[in-house]
Amino acid sequence: MTDLFEGEALEAVGRAAAERAWAEGLTVRRPDGTVVPIPLVAEPEILSREALADAAAEAERILSGAVKLARALLVSGDARDRAALEEPFSGLEAEAMARLFDEAPLPVTMARVDFLVPEGGGPPRALELNATIPAMSGYADLAAFSWIRAAARARGKTPREENALVAACGSHMERLREALVGTYRARGGTRARPSIAVVARPGDAQIGELRRLAAHLRQMGHRAENLVPQDCVPEDWDVLYRHVWASRVDPAAPFARALRAPGRYVVANPVNGLLEAKALFARLSECAEDAALAARAGLDEAERAAAGRLPVTRRLEPAMAARVVAERERWVLKRSWDYGGKSVHLGAELAPDAWARVVEEALADRRGGGFVAQERIFASRRPATRVTPEGTTRAVLHRDLSTYCGLGPSRPSGSVVRAAASPIVNILGGGGLAPVIPEDIHEALR
Repeated sequence: MTDLFEGEALEAVGRAAAERAWAEGLTVRRPDGTVVPIPLVAEPEILSREALADAAAEAERILSGAVKLARALLVSGDARDRAALEEPFSGLEAEAMARLFDEAPLPVTMARVDFLVPEGGGPPRALELNATIPAMSGYADLAAFSWIRAAARARGKTPREENALVAACGSHMERLREALVGTYRARGGTRARPSIAVVARPGDAQIGELRRLAAHLRQMGHRAENLVPQDCVPEDWDVLYRHVWASRVDPAAPFARALRAPGRYVVANPVNGLLEAKALFARLSECAEDAALAARAGLDEAERAAAGRLPVTRRLEPAMAARVVAERERWVLKRSWDYGGKSVHLGAELAPDAWARVVEEALADRRGGGFVAQERIFASRRPATRVTPEGTTRAVLHRDLSTYCGLGPSRPSGSVVRAAASPIVNILGGGGLAPVIPEDIHEALR
């Protein structure tokens, strides 16, 4: 928490930052078409450059280990492995994903690992991997830059000093741009500023962020547009930044050609949903103890060590179920294939009999790899000032740490922090986005 501002001064900085961020795209669009500002937390998350770099390095080790393990399990995994990695997908999504490891030169340009910082202290613990649409780069910049500008003005800094602080902070959108360009050049592209299509579904909830990203790309000299799959002719673009689930792309849409041929087109990311399977994460956790599994996947020493730092995560099996029921407060149940915090059950939040029923039902549900049981990490909480268009409220909020990574020649990094009243962190469910401010920038504001 910052000690630069307190009380009304803190609220004023938070309000000024939020209003600027909302105007520039810190919003979501609901299914009914209404645009809703994302609440901003006035107290930033202050992290050292070393801590940010450590989180990015850990995220990269988790990602590279998961990719290696997925390759191995598709070839030699058991029936449940294959069900988790293949069964949830059909149609265009399955067709495109079948080319991930034999045709796509790079399975992941950018991913995001979601961590929690334990309430008792210690390093962040990774909960899951997001590789399909690892969004929020634009949101992260909007939150951080707006807060720095509001704080700089409150501290009496000159416009030149304010701009210098924003520049020194570093940009998630710029690191994403560098990753896209690096992937393009690795594929033989020679243009200094390749054209980039930002492709999302019609009515995408994060269109505000995506428009801000396209604006940044244009500011950096690229031809860039926000397009929907039906209007994106892949041959017209050097790079295709995919922000759409393949299951939501009409197989007849022009963009589908690129999804089916990741070896021909520069698609970031190619269709790779299997990497998000919670059962894959569970198997990666097992690699810390199963030397044969780790060797079969070809994990190196650093990847095995990262697997050992994951919360204990296992596929829910009959032998495991009794332990999960008995140790209710220790465990979380998650469906192997799901997203957005759905199908997540926290043992500590349920009565013993209700928890026993949830475990029994999850054990019987084997669809798409079934459920996994994961050691619960009780996240740190602290008081926060949540700024919304209606006003400000004070609450004690959980915070996560979502960190970017990649496998290309230029790799994204940096982190975004969500805060929420619920242990299942959601930025709209009584929470918001907290600006991530490097420690040296915070000190410079003094």
